[in-house]
Amino acid sequence: MKRFLLATLTCSVVAVTASADWAQYLGPNRNAVATDADLARSWPAGGPRKLWSFPLGAGHGGASVEGGEVFVLDRIVNQSDILRCIDFTTGQEKWNFSYQAIGRHSHPGSRSVPTVDDKHVWSVGPFGHFYCISRKTHQPVWSTNILDKFEAQEPRWGVAQSPLICRDMVIVAPQGKKGGVVAFDKKTGDLRWASRKLTGIPCYVSPTLVKIGGIDQIIMISASDEDDKSIQGEVVSFESANGQPLWAYRYFNTFVNIAPPTVIGDGRLFLTNGSYGGHFDPISVMLRVRRKGDGFVVNEMFRTGKVAGKMHPPVLHDGYLYFNGIRKPNGMRCLSLDGKVMWRETVICVKKVIVL
Repeated sequence: MKRFLLATLTCSVVAVTASADWAQYLGPNRNAVATDADLARSWPAGGPRKLWSFPLGAGHGGASVEGGEVFVLDRIVNQSDILRCIDFTTGQEKWNFSYQAIGRHSHPGSRSVPTVDDKHVWSVGPFGHFYCISRKTHQPVWSTNILDKFEAQEPRWGVAQSPLICRDMVIVAPQGKKGGVVAFDKKTGDLRWASRKLTGIPCYVSPTLVKIGGIDQIIMISASDEDDKSIQGEVVSFESANGQPLWAYRYFNTFVNIAPPTVIGDGRLFLTNGSYGGHFDPISVMLRVRRKGDGFVVNEMFRTGKVAGKMHPPVLHDGYLYFNGIRKPNGMRCLSLDGKVMWRETVICVKKVIVL
């Protein structure tokens, strides 16, 4: 599917936030929440007025917006990745930077969202190319390939990493033998630290930053092997300052991990996935992580197979979780923080007619 409307949709949705930028995966606080949105309660019959559109190749990545510019990683199949900078107001391309990235995946195209500040753009391509691009010169400040550098296995559907900024570092998860999660100096590209190898197999989750017990922690999820039950993934935490492991939880056991954890607060993390039990079953788990002495303890608050999301993390709003549920059946879901399903929307598709 051509991403022709990606930039159009970005403009339609983000424009309502007025002064707010959306400069990384999942927005300002990496939680899919726009704090100053002024959304219309209804749309006219023809839908919202289209301001502009920009043609893009096939792909699954998203756009970032910062300082009146839209950034998206585009791709020419079996040839190159292209970072595009588009004027937010006019929809005209201001500049682009491309590099050779030969190869093919099923479901072609980029899989990530660029991370942007006032001077630089950081992006990761589906074959592991990690670039820091200057917004002033439109050229690389530094680059590396996280698969090659950390001896990482390329995931089945390509690398899907959206860089995380933590103070003066930029963090990604190559999930390799020489580093499961790694931190670079965001300006120079010097390696600050590389964590231990993750258990399990590579997946499609981007790192999450959370403060628990007074310590900034990087949370990452790895996948279990669907065919070899002895290879199990983990939900693992590393200290942001040095990459040292803090705690691990090894009872999620899902095999196509995409959604990062939703940070609830008070040490709680909500996990959800639609790839559990060998038959793409739903699973959702609430964890609570607490400081105990010099370490941390992890407790499972509840586990349910009634609802789950897969691609997108749930959104926390006023004490409830809202997410796009999959299977048994599909549709929007609302879940309380003690695991009770408050309501569900059922979507039935018959001969391409959707009935709500």
